[in-house]
This record gives sequence, C-alpha cells and structure tokens, in this order.
Amino acid sequence: MPIVMRGLVFAMALDLSPLTIGVIVVVGVLFIAMFGISSAFGGYQGIFDWTQEKPGDQKKR
Repeated sequence: MPIVMRGLVFAMALDLSPLTIGVIVVVGVLFIAMFGISSAFGGYQGIFDWTQEKPGDQKKR
C-alpha cells in the first residue's frame, strides 16, 4: 500500500477534514524549512555554549 494511501486511511480513521490535513502538511513543511535555515546560519552554536555554562555563571548575568 503506498504511503499516501496509508496517510489517507489514517486521516479517515481520525475523522480529519481535508483542511486539517492541509494545515498539518503545511506546518510540517514549514517546520523542516525553518529548522534547515536555522541550522545553515549556525543558530545552534549559541545554545550549545549556553548549555555548557555552570549554573553559577548563569546567575551572575
């Protein structure tokens, strides 16, 4: 059974409208795009440095 057909069967079982399915698909694609853009510009590096700080150093700021 193709993946699209499985998704439609799953959506029918949950009683999702076509509008709801469309919103889920659009938000999913946008999430992946934003994650890719964030990763490409190195936005993750500041978070990694922040997690490596000691709790006492964070309180001083």
